[in-house]
Amino acid sequence: MAEVGYIWVGPLEHNGDYQRDLLRQRGVTRFYEDVSGNSVTPTRSELTVALDEIGRGDTLVTWRLDRLASTLPQVLSLLELLGTKGVGVHSLTEKLDTSGPDGAALLTVIHAFTELDRTLTRERTMVGVYAARARGRVAGRPRALSSTNVDRVLLLREQGASVREIAQQLGTSRATVYRALESQNDDVSESRDAPDARTSLTLTFTTPGLPPAPSLPGTLAD
Repeated sequence: MAEVGYIWVGPLEHNGDYQRDLLRQRGVTRFYEDVSGNSVTPTRSELTVALDEIGRGDTLVTWRLDRLASTLPQVLSLLELLGTKGVGVHSLTEKLDTSGPDGAALLTVIHAFTELDRTLTRERTMVGVYAARARGRVAGRPRALSSTNVDRVLLLREQGASVREIAQQLGTSRATVYRALESQNDDVSESRDAPDARTSLTLTFTTPGLPPAPSLPGTLAD
């Protein structure tokens, strides 16, 4: 059970020293840091690395919740996702700790809000997934994403993020994002196209032949 610090430095901030000092006071000694120069689509490639390496029982510690994502739905979805993986999140400013005794109750409330957001944005899910086939593939094969980050791709897509925005946030290529989305589509298609395993029974009915009609008295023979 380890505590891992995450630092995000925005385009208007000089460095992450202030965040790092606060996390050290909390006892954190292991850090992942992103420096983003883009205020429109912030890059969080080191967060992607952190999510690949931390596991059940670990806690991700950050200065503020807005260090983790750019919008409220993205923050809530990430908190819910990490909760399902058994990973806690501790935000020092908001005094939120999903690994504490009240973590289960917090995650229940978070789940309700994320479900509401998914319902409101469902029609935008998976828009443009197959456009990559028309444009061709990127040369080479980028590193594969962990299951946690694949789920993160799907959550961001459900919230209306474009493939380019998702790739930039995760610090990976658009081809990798398309591959994660297409694998999800393939799983759905296979489940729909799976043959029915029930045994079919065919019944055949035949009509019995009728006996010849009896000869009437007084009928002349041919």
